[in-house]
Amino acid sequence: MGWGDELMAAGEADALPVDKVAIFSGHQQRWHEAWENNPKIARMGESFDAKIESGPGHRPYFKSVTSEKWEWLPYKPKPAKLYFSDDELDFADKVVSKYGGDFVVVEPNLKEKQESINRDWGFNRYAQVIASVDANWVQLGAGNIRLLPHVRQIQTSTPRQMAAVLSRAKAFLSPEGGLHHTAAALGLRGAVIFGGFISPMTTGYDLHDNFYHGAGCGMRVKCKHCQDVMASITPDSVANTLKTILGRV
Repeated sequence: MGWGDELMAAGEADALPVDKVAIFSGHQQRWHEAWENNPKIARMGESFDAKIESGPGHRPYFKSVTSEKWEWLPYKPKPAKLYFSDDELDFADKVVSKYGGDFVVVEPNLKEKQESINRDWGFNRYAQVIASVDANWVQLGAGNIRLLPHVRQIQTSTPRQMAAVLSRAKAFLSPEGGLHHTAAALGLRGAVIFGGFISPMTTGYDLHDNFYHGAGCGMRVKCKHCQDVMASITPDSVANTLKTILGRV
């Protein structure tokens, strides 16, 4: 259950034509920090006009999962809305003061999950893009993260801080995941590496330039198809897309 899942749940809630929506998992109402300050989503114990089902084992984009494979369902996520506190916006303003307001966010790292082997475009390919696109590149995150060459880290201790900083970025580059869902909520353009594991027909947004092949095999064990698709996505093609987004062509 990740940050991106919770933003997709918020997008579903925001799209309903009622004043207040509760988010459930089974018979249990839920709350998550991604929904903080969202006037549409009911907190625990609040009255509500409608409810949606979105929680562990109850996500709208997959049919089933085994130790070897996800079975995807056709799905079109709706961009969520993020509501920042004054403290979160102040934090983002301080970042802009320190790093400038022209930065581009990149995230080459993935969570340590079984299927990440099939979602990894490769650290060196991200590095080639960085070398090809003249930009103020930064990575976001807490602690010591693996940094690309010539990329600075902006320390963000929570996903909400990360989102607030991302709201000030010019563009982004990342794998499919929490950062691309956050960027969609912020209306931020960028390039998303989907590959062959999952596709934008399942968890993608029209706002983004998505690199993928097919509907996504969902394989959780090492998959030659996924490796071949990742190899077919060239750093030059991604770099050219980002140059277009940034107005550098």
